Amino acid sequence: MTVSIDSPVQQPGILKLFLSGASAACIAEGLTLPLDTAKVRLQLQTKVLSSDGLGPRHSKPKYRGPFQTVVKIISEEGFHAPFKGLVPGLHRQFLFTGVRLGMYEPVKRLLGGEGHGTETLAVKLGAAVLTSAAGISIAQPSDVVKVRFQAHSDLTARPYHGSLDAYRRILRDEGLLAGLYRGYFPNLIRNICISSTEIVSYDLAKHKLLDMGFQDGLPVHLSSAVCAGLAATVIGSPADVVGTRIMVLTTRPALASFCLQILRNEGISAFYKGFIPNFARLASFNITLWISYEEIRKLMNIPTK
Repeated sequence: MTVSIDSPVQQPGILKLFLSGASAACIAEGLTLPLDTAKVRLQLQTKVLSSDGLGPRHSKPKYRGPFQTVVKIISEEGFHAPFKGLVPGLHRQFLFTGVRLGMYEPVKRLLGGEGHGTETLAVKLGAAVLTSAAGISIAQPSDVVKVRFQAHSDLTARPYHGSLDAYRRILRDEGLLAGLYRGYFPNLIRNICISSTEIVSYDLAKHKLLDMGFQDGLPVHLSSAVCAGLAATVIGSPADVVGTRIMVLTTRPALASFCLQILRNEGISAFYKGFIPNFARLASFNITLWISYEEIRKLMNIPTK
């Protein structure tokens, strides 16, 4: 059924928009977390040989791919291990994606967008950057706690007795800025790159397919989500690797020198370490996120973008 764009449509409230994005993101996080844990382990593999995140390559790496990594983690640490960081991961997604998706349409309107996919690329990108930056600024502590849990192996002593204990001890022992906001700047860059690319790519791909005559339904949502996942992986992988490594360190390296040391010691390919599991994670996450998001919007009677 076609809805005339000439008739005025009541805009949904901010809370409704926030909850639609937050709910979809929590579903996606729970279903795809094992691949994210595999990605973190692959990105941190040099940590076995170096405490500064800049060590030499492994001649025979322990982890060799996303699915082998998940199987290896399960065999050594138990079935629960790939789901480490689930609770702070849900905290993160509820706040981060609730803001970045929930505020995306209102911010587009503030920047001059008229809705229905007719906004310019600059408006879409501007809205995505602003909402992504705001979201990760709020969710940063949960990101740090989540990565700490994922990086830890059950083969060694547990560092924390749950998520709340992790928040409390990191704040007490390391401080707010040096602990819970460790690596904030590279993490801000990483999440702006990945999140903005996801949102804008999905928005562009979806409306391009609709303009080509495809019906607004599952095939369009699925195709657009895969495009978003691929674009986000290509653009965001370098910042993702750097941000992940910095968050698990006990020191605060200068960002530029840290990147240069990685480049000298490991080569340019180090910035794309874990690319396949990262794509597997982002593609599966985006598929689950956007399909859930579109269905939740229907259930909440939120008009299609």
